[in-house]
Amino acid sequence: MVEAAEEYLNELVGRSMIQVVQIDYFNRVRTCRVHDVMREIIQLKSKNESFVLILKDKRMSLNEKIRRMAIHDSCEELPLDMRFASLRSLLVFVPSMSWGNAFFKGFRLLGLLELDGTQLFEFPPELSEMILLRYLSLRRTMIRELPESIGKLKNLEILDLKYTPISTLPHGILKLKHLFQLRGYSHRFPKAHFPTTHGMSLPAGIAGLTKLQKLGHVEVNGNGDMVREFGKLTELRRLGILKLTRENGMDLCYALEKLKHLSVLFIVSVGMTEPLLHLDSLSTPPRFIQRLYLKCRLPNLPKWIASLGCLAKLVLQYSNLNDDPLKALQGLPNLVVLELRDAYAGEELCCDDGGYPRLKKLGLLMLRQLKSVRMEQGSMPDLRGQDIAACEKLEMVPLGIQHLRNLQDLTVWNMPDEFHQKIE
Repeated sequence: MVEAAEEYLNELVGRSMIQVVQIDYFNRVRTCRVHDVMREIIQLKSKNESFVLILKDKRMSLNEKIRRMAIHDSCEELPLDMRFASLRSLLVFVPSMSWGNAFFKGFRLLGLLELDGTQLFEFPPELSEMILLRYLSLRRTMIRELPESIGKLKNLEILDLKYTPISTLPHGILKLKHLFQLRGYSHRFPKAHFPTTHGMSLPAGIAGLTKLQKLGHVEVNGNGDMVREFGKLTELRRLGILKLTRENGMDLCYALEKLKHLSVLFIVSVGMTEPLLHLDSLSTPPRFIQRLYLKCRLPNLPKWIASLGCLAKLVLQYSNLNDDPLKALQGLPNLVVLELRDAYAGEELCCDDGGYPRLKKLGLLMLRQLKSVRMEQGSMPDLRGQDIAACEKLEMVPLGIQHLRNLQDLTVWNMPDEFHQKIE
């Protein structure tokens, strides 16, 4: 489904029907827009064919036969008698909208409900009666818990709980056998340099949701049985696991060896000062991993990482490695983004000629003992951006930086005055 959507989007871009505003380092479209004229044409045809209604004003004439509706900012109060028996999709983009007690009773046939950022503080009981729902987004609402009745939504395929206060899911979630995306996490920014990630606790038995492709982020709290359950979710493409302990290392490796389709893996241990997480026993890692986040102390860099030919993004945080990771990983053929966050305890980083042929972004953050970085001519030929921060002993910019012909941005912050003086 996601792949098909990306193909359609790229086709529209190729036909100049959509204008690209921003692409990321992986050449994916992040933001886009349509020309004003094209937008008017789209809205007119949508209205004439009753394809979708964009509601901006409560005084607008409402077509009860409409099947898709989007409610925008300028409509902060809806008509109290609003009922659409044929409505299948409802998208709300009004954070300040006031909800009537019976608002959701009129949409029993909905298949898609988007409530991102709306002022909801409790789960509306009427939602549990929308048995045809396939997509439900409560992202950025203030709902704190889901009821057991969530299990009535037998057809639900995507449940988005990102950036909500929900921390524990009820047993009813195990009844959603068609679920293939379950997303629930948030990031907080304490005084430390790096954001902390918070997820959700799941009931035992999650392995029964065999259609899951995206699951994250799950707080396992050292529960080895839960970690082993992930190995039964063989359709997983994305997995985020939080609050792992040293004892979970073997169970985690066992589970990962079963996940042949995994492309994104996010791993966080209980704390940055906790015992080391051993990952070397993973003999056959998922070969299609494209993004890997390891936020944990490591005794050494797992050897299997250097064999991930599809790896495009790697983040190492709190690893406290003694051996040079920049040198160890330079043979990765498709790595585009590399971030070392408090990940290295040594004094020098080196990259040889020919290393990192596709790297576009390099981040060196809070490497407290680092004194020098050396980049040989011919290394990182495609590097576009480099971040250097809180490396308090680093004496100067990387040696060989003058050879990086494609470097566009060098971002430096929280560095000693001597470092800034040498740049100037």
